[in-house]
Amino acid sequence: MAVATILGVVPGLAGVMRVVTDLDRYEDEPFMTPLRQLRATWRRDLPVSLLLWVVLVLGALDTYAVTQVEVGMRVAVVGFLVPVVWAACVFVAAYVAAASAEPLDASRHDVLGLTAVLVQRRPVRSLLTPLLLVALAPVVLLPPLTVAVGLSLPAWFMGEWFGVAAWRRQLDPDPEGSRSPPEYHLSVPAALTPGVARTSERMVPIRGHRRSVVAQVA
Repeated sequence: MAVATILGVVPGLAGVMRVVTDLDRYEDEPFMTPLRQLRATWRRDLPVSLLLWVVLVLGALDTYAVTQVEVGMRVAVVGFLVPVVWAACVFVAAYVAAASAEPLDASRHDVLGLTAVLVQRRPVRSLLTPLLLVALAPVVLLPPLTVAVGLSLPAWFMGEWFGVAAWRRQLDPDPEGSRSPPEYHLSVPAALTPGVARTSERMVPIRGHRRSVVAQVA
């Protein structure tokens, strides 16, 4: 279990983000989709998974340096580690977003290319990503919040942060066409009263589908 956590952290996070940013498509398999992503992409994403753990270790060392070492050494260590950890956080977060938007059979080159595009298209948001991760940390670390929302809320927030849903519609469209659902026509006759009948039509969204209700009103 520990090995799977270490080797599959990035595919697991990408799988959760895939589900929570496209619930209409994955509502019937919310638990199997992250497992499917893990099984299909853990080798491809292994270097980034290891990089994530390196970032966590560097972050812990950075915290230790701030609280334990002398002032002179503290400035030197923090000045070196903070930019490295910051850049790595931006890269890993953008990579997870790209991995959740790409098809499961996408190559590492494809995911890295989309990662670069995500950072280039939203440079300010990308640079602020570590601050967002710090703000979302209590949701993951505090037991009551973890039980309530787990990784779902942070994954959804990060997906919206990078615009994952729009990229997935282009790169990995739903083969079943759930994004263009059929229209259901329901004819609702009005009461039979004397006079001239007139027809009105209105669209009523029901559970993600468009239902055309045609009513004849006396």
